[in-house]
Amino acid sequence: MLYGAMLLYLLVDLKFCQGPLRQAMTSRRNASVEAAARHKWVAIVNLEPVTREQLDLAVRRHLHQRGKRAEEIPPGNLVMIKRAVLHNLIDDILVRQHADGEKFTAPPEEIEAFVESWRSQFATPEERAARAERQGLTDAAATAELARIWSRKRWLEKRISPAVEVTEEEARAWFEANHGSAEDGFREGFIEPEKVRARHIFLRSGEGEELIREIHRQLTSGAASFEALAKQYSEDPRSKEKGGDLNWFSRARLPEDFTGPVFALAPGQVSEPFQTRLGWHIVEVLEREEERPLPYEEIAAAIRRHLENQRSEATVAVLMEKLRDVANLQLFPEHIE
Repeated sequence: MLYGAMLLYLLVDLKFCQGPLRQAMTSRRNASVEAAARHKWVAIVNLEPVTREQLDLAVRRHLHQRGKRAEEIPPGNLVMIKRAVLHNLIDDILVRQHADGEKFTAPPEEIEAFVESWRSQFATPEERAARAERQGLTDAAATAELARIWSRKRWLEKRISPAVEVTEEEARAWFEANHGSAEDGFREGFIEPEKVRARHIFLRSGEGEELIREIHRQLTSGAASFEALAKQYSEDPRSKEKGGDLNWFSRARLPEDFTGPVFALAPGQVSEPFQTRLGWHIVEVLEREEERPLPYEEIAAAIRRHLENQRSEATVAVLMEKLRDVANLQLFPEHIE
């Protein structure tokens, strides 16, 4: 009875009368609106303001990642971009608030690996610091932000993992439904294409023809080995020190003017010198594998990743909708433009 009386009181206070609770909520909301107008906030997320400065910085980062600047975008399009970025910014804040509320932090070794992966894309610390500065961050602040990003990512994965886990039966059923058949033709992605492992000696075009033919003469006469000639003469820096070894590749990986002559060779056969748009080549095919259908066991892990990625996107969208539904969220679109 007491519980029912409390519910009735809340209903009457909030819905039908201007009771103390309704007045307190209205007063707080009015105060938030006044503060937002005074400071030009673009949103309030669970009492946490989102400032114009935060949004402008997020927009600059969004455009920088796409090689663009705000002044290059038509005003109408820029407003749409700002609204989309604000949507993502609110999602990030909600995730951070919930992760912080649970005191969740990713394992230090994971954070360190993630930060190191980001750092490895830069040739020097100065280049890394310059990138951070262009995004409005110091190098130290960028590192701290990366740690937070990884922790939020792991928090999300932890929350959605029960819904995205793919069982062995589901992965195998997907394979059986999608791989095609020998009679109808196996579908793309379920076939290992014809591949060769080869090595080459490469000279750039220009004065290279006379030299490449001399190299070929030395090779076919047995005066020097392929590996030695490649190390001495080849101008391909990636394969030169490996004796010209290109490892395994399919036709799709390299230009047709190169793969055409190469795939016409049998294992152990050395080509005549031939020219492509890049220069002159001598190629020896070392091994060859014919096209074959891929069995389930070889692509099971890739299938699971594919299905998990599909489910993750949908599950994250549902989770974010739930977080928004329970959030105290106020938007001020008049301050975006």
